[in-house]
Amino acid sequence: MVLTPLDINKKEFRRSLRGYSCEEVDEFLAQLLKDYTQVFRENQELRERVLHLEEELGRFGRLENTLKETLVMAQKAAEEARENARQEAETLLKQAEAQAQSMIAQAQNKVAEIERYQAALEARVRSFKSRWRSFLLAQLELLEAEDQAAPAEEVAAEPGEGAVAGGGERGDGEASPGE
Repeated sequence: MVLTPLDINKKEFRRSLRGYSCEEVDEFLAQLLKDYTQVFRENQELRERVLHLEEELGRFGRLENTLKETLVMAQKAAEEARENARQEAETLLKQAEAQAQSMIAQAQNKVAEIERYQAALEARVRSFKSRWRSFLLAQLELLEAEDQAAPAEEVAAEPGEGAVAGGGERGDGEASPGE
């Protein structure tokens, strides 16, 4: 058991004949009490300080753990934010590419539609030209046939078949050009 200054102060020794000088022992005990009291107080103060420092150390340890956890969470959050940003960028890029492909496809479809329309117009123009050519050729043949038939009618009308010059009906049932 550790002695306290009070234990030293209250300690009494038995007296004997051939013992030490009481005055010297009392002086020594007084000095011992004084020194031991100072050491005891310093020891108590140091113990209290150690307890206080241990509490602070514990608090700083908890703070360190909290900071570490916060740092880990911040790193995770930053990584998640980077990953989310990367995924969002990929999504936006894919959407932009899809939209661009859609626009290209629409443009290609429009070009194909215009080309089909142009081809249809060109076919109609060719058909129109062909029909117009056929019509004109038919009209030209009719004119040539009339030109050939007209001199023959004039010759046939002269002998006196009752045809009126410059008009009348032809033998094919059509009116002559003079009518």
